[in-house]
Amino acid sequence: EESTQEKLPSAITESLRLYKEALASNDEPKIVEIETFLQSLYEEKKVLQNKVAALSIEVALERDRRLRINADFYNFRKRVETERLSLVTNMREEVVESLLPVLDNFERAKSEIKVETDGEKKINSSYQSIFKQYLETLRSLGVVPVDSAGNPYEPTAKDSKLNRLQDFFQAFSNVRSGFMKKWIQS
Repeated sequence: EESTQEKLPSAITESLRLYKEALASNDEPKIVEIETFLQSLYEEKKVLQNKVAALSIEVALERDRRLRINADFYNFRKRVETERLSLVTNMREEVVESLLPVLDNFERAKSEIKVETDGEKKINSSYQSIFKQYLETLRSLGVVPVDSAGNPYEPTAKDSKLNRLQDFFQAFSNVRSGFMKKWIQS
């Protein structure tokens, strides 16, 4: 390709020199032949310029298409992550809501226990360990006890982090039996 590019200017230069000689000697057939050759070069140049323009447009279109595909993929990943987080939050809420009646039953049973013998003390101690483990599991899911007896519900009163962020997040929602579910983990 490089040798073709080197030959082309020398061929044009040679053609122009021959054209000049043909004009000087008034050689009409040679003049027509050289003009035809130069015209074909000019037309080939126009064809190549059109191809370059078409390829430039094609490259620009492909670049735009690639950018759109990248943007679509980014939006897809973002949407999937948002949906995944929403699903996790909803599942956590469902688990907590299904566990709260068990907590109510634990508390009712605790109030009914009357410890009188050593055997009953051992059973009560085991029960208290299970209850403590159950409460810790609920806390790990973001559920914390709220003293709600006779007090109006104030979700921001319990968590100083939420006091600072209350404009941005609706952090708590009442869930049964005097417990509250944190929607945003600390």
